[in-house]
Amino acid sequence: MEKWYVMRTVPGKEAEALELMGRTVDPRLWTKRRILKKQKLFRVKGHLFLNVEDLFPGYIFVETEHPKELSEALERSREYPKLIGNVKAEIIPVEEKDLEFLKNVCGEDLQKPMALSEVEADEAGNLIHIGGILKTYENRIIRKRLRKRYVLAEIDLFSRKEDILFGIRMPGDEILEENV
Repeated sequence: MEKWYVMRTVPGKEAEALELMGRTVDPRLWTKRRILKKQKLFRVKGHLFLNVEDLFPGYIFVETEHPKELSEALERSREYPKLIGNVKAEIIPVEEKDLEFLKNVCGEDLQKPMALSEVEADEAGNLIHIGGILKTYENRIIRKRLRKRYVLAEIDLFSRKEDILFGIRMPGDEILEENV
């Protein structure tokens, strides 16, 4: 049965690790490989730009039916990312509850960037409307930076609490350029 596993690599080298894996590891050992992404707005000279960034820098997600064989193939080279496991060095799948969150924010195949959520705020900066992906997690918001167009929500993920950055857009936001 195919399951998703997490691989750790050097932050900023995720694409290189995927390319290396695709070029040198038997493709029958994996079904899908992903670097999870998120959309985020940033402001330059008063203008908003859309950027796509890594959701979890330094991590790659791989779906496989053959975790042991894949791990062995990856162990043959120090260049490959390592699968994350417990202290006995056994590889473990992404837990079902964690996978549910990942599929909710990145799509069923984990292929879409986590989209911007629409929010509205009153004059005091209190959120009066939350839409999109963030709606599900609105009771977990721990910080908001409306001017910088993001909120942080504390999510139970990977057996701990993670602060996840959700990109937001507000009514009237004009995105001038897409930087993908």
